[in-house]
Amino acid sequence: MSHTGKQVVIPPELPGILKQFTKDAIRTQPEDLLEWATLYFSALVQGKTLPVNRTPDKVITPNTMDLTPEVLTTMHEKLHKNGTVSKEEVSKLWRSLGLADDLLRHIMTVGCFGDQLDWIKFFALGCSYLGGTIKNAMTHALYILNSDRSCKPPDACVTFETFRFLYSYLAAVDKEVSQAQIDRTITYLEAQARVMEW
Repeated sequence: MSHTGKQVVIPPELPGILKQFTKDAIRTQPEDLLEWATLYFSALVQGKTLPVNRTPDKVITPNTMDLTPEVLTTMHEKLHKNGTVSKEEVSKLWRSLGLADDLLRHIMTVGCFGDQLDWIKFFALGCSYLGGTIKNAMTHALYILNSDRSCKPPDACVTFETFRFLYSYLAAVDKEVSQAQIDRTITYLEAQARVMEW
């Protein structure tokens, strides 16, 4: 029910439209998201070409899976042990899980990864794809990395060092969070973590 007392009907195709919009926004990386969203949905309604950056060699297959927390958990379980993994190992596992090549390329580009990469950084960027915001990305990361299975939401048990690294890395990649903000947040949370240890 809406505030007017009328029944609100959500079209069944809306979740699919919003999911595609999110993927297209990530792919396009518009400077002004609000303006781009207006253009995007106007074009969608009018049946015009969407303002989306397309990867020319993208192959669309019906069985391409999205990156999910479960898939990222599987990848983490297989690749985290050595810390550093080869781009080839990640690509091979990625494709075996049926994930889209364009997202892998995007993560590799954002992370500036070469032939060898720090798995935890790749993992963090995967979580940012799942979450959209640093807060949501951190939530996904902490639950996947949870070292104590007795911890249930809203708790997740990881070391503060792990938390600090993930937050600092994601905030630095975001480029909209200043180093001063990162330092203040880390200092505050470290003080809170010490209090909780008592």
